[in-house]
Amino acid sequence: MARGLVLCSQTRTIAKLSFFLPYPKLWFKPHCHHHPCYGPQNIPSARVFCHCVSSQTLNLVDMAKYNEAFSRRMAMAGIKHHNRIALGVSGGPDSMALCVLAASWKTEGLYGFDNSGKFIDGLFAIIVDHGLRSESKDEASLVGNRVSEMGIRCKIVRCDWLNGKPKQGHLQESARDMRYKIFQDVCMQNQISVLLVAHHADDQAELFILRSSRDSGVLGLAGMAFTSQVFSSHTNFCNNDWKNHSVLLVRPLLDFSKEDMYKICQGSNRGWVEDPTNRSPLFARNRIRASLGNLLSGTFNSELQAVISVCRRTRIYVDQICNSLIKQSITVMDQGFAVINLKTLNPSKIEDICLSKFITLVLQFVSQRQRPIRGSTSKLLLQYIRTIPCKGTEHIAAFLSEPLLPGQTCYFMNRFIISWKLSKEISSNWFRGEPLSLSYLEGD
Repeated sequence: MARGLVLCSQTRTIAKLSFFLPYPKLWFKPHCHHHPCYGPQNIPSARVFCHCVSSQTLNLVDMAKYNEAFSRRMAMAGIKHHNRIALGVSGGPDSMALCVLAASWKTEGLYGFDNSGKFIDGLFAIIVDHGLRSESKDEASLVGNRVSEMGIRCKIVRCDWLNGKPKQGHLQESARDMRYKIFQDVCMQNQISVLLVAHHADDQAELFILRSSRDSGVLGLAGMAFTSQVFSSHTNFCNNDWKNHSVLLVRPLLDFSKEDMYKICQGSNRGWVEDPTNRSPLFARNRIRASLGNLLSGTFNSELQAVISVCRRTRIYVDQICNSLIKQSITVMDQGFAVINLKTLNPSKIEDICLSKFITLVLQFVSQRQRPIRGSTSKLLLQYIRTIPCKGTEHIAAFLSEPLLPGQTCYFMNRFIISWKLSKEISSNWFRGEPLSLSYLEGD
C-alpha cells in the first residue's frame, strides 16, 4: 500500500507513478524536495499525495459498517446533527477518513447543505499550515481543495511563530501546542462547541508503549480520552461572572485501526497525504511505530487494547471521585482563583491516586494549561497537604495570577502562586526561603 513508499530527490519534481499490487492501483503526485538537514536515507521532506482509482475497491469496502460505527460513537459523545462541528484536518488518511465519516453523518440528519448549496451546514475543517517547510503552503491549499470537494467548508491557518520556529527536539510538541491553540481560536471565532480529531486505536497503542517507557502511572497508560474539554486561554468577565470558552474534544475513531483509515479513504474514493516526517527515526513515537510493525495486526493488539481498557476504567473511577471532590471542596472566586476547603476535602481519607489527580486538576485550571502538570510540582503539594497541620487550617487558595496585595502570597515552584490569609496579619517569619514556602488561610 502507499504507506510503504518513500520518495526523495535533490530537486523539486512532479511525477506520476502507478503501482500494481494485490491492493488497489494507486497514483501519486509527489512534490519531492531534498531537505537540507537530512539526507535521502533519513527523511524526505515532501509529502506524497495518494488517491485510490480502483473501482473494485469501492465495492469491497463496506462503508455502511464504518458509518454505523461512527454514528454510534457520536451518539455516545452526546453530539447531535444540529451541533456546529470542527474537524482537525492534516490531509493524512486518518483525518481524511474522519472527513468522509463526518460528512456522511452530518447529511444523514435533517441538516443538509447551507444556503449556498455547496457546503454542509455546520461542518468546518481547520487545516493548520505549520510553515516548517517551503512546500507546506501549497500542500495545505491542495488539502483544502480536496476537503472542499467533499462539501466541507475549510479554514487554513498558518502558524505565527512569534518566538521563532521550534527546535528539532521540541518540534512535535510545539507543533501540537500550536495546532490546538489554533483549533481553539477558530472554534471560538465561529461559535463552534465540538472539535473532532482523528486519533485511532493504533495511535492509542503507540502512546501506551511510549508512556510505559517513561514510567507513566496507570492514569497515563489509559491513553487518550474519548471525550474531554479543551479550555481556551480567553477568559472574559461578562454579566458579573467569569466566562471561559471551552470546546468538547471528541476522538470518535479510537475503535478504528490504521488499516480502517485507508479502507475508508479507498471505499469513498478520496485522496490522502503521506507525510514522510512520520517515518523519521528522530522522534520516539516514530521509532515505536516502526518497532511495533505487524504486531498491531495480530492478537498482540487486541491484548494491548484490553490492558488500555482496564487503565481507562481505572481513570473513569478516579475522575468520578475527583468530580465529587471538586463539587464538594472547590470554590472558584470572581478574582480568578480556586479555594480548596481542606476540612471538606479531608485528605487523610482519600487514596493517593485520587488526591494526586485532584491536585493536578486544580493546578491545571489555575495555570490554564492544556496538559496536566508534570514533574514534582503536584507531588510536592500532595505531600504538603498530607502533612499539613490541620488544626485551625481550613482553606488553601490557588491563584491564576499574582494578587495585588504584596506580602500575602508566595511562588510555588516558580510557576504557581499559593496563598493563605492569616487571621489578622502576616507572620514575620512566614517566609524564610524554604524549598516550599506557603502562608496559611485560617478558618473564620
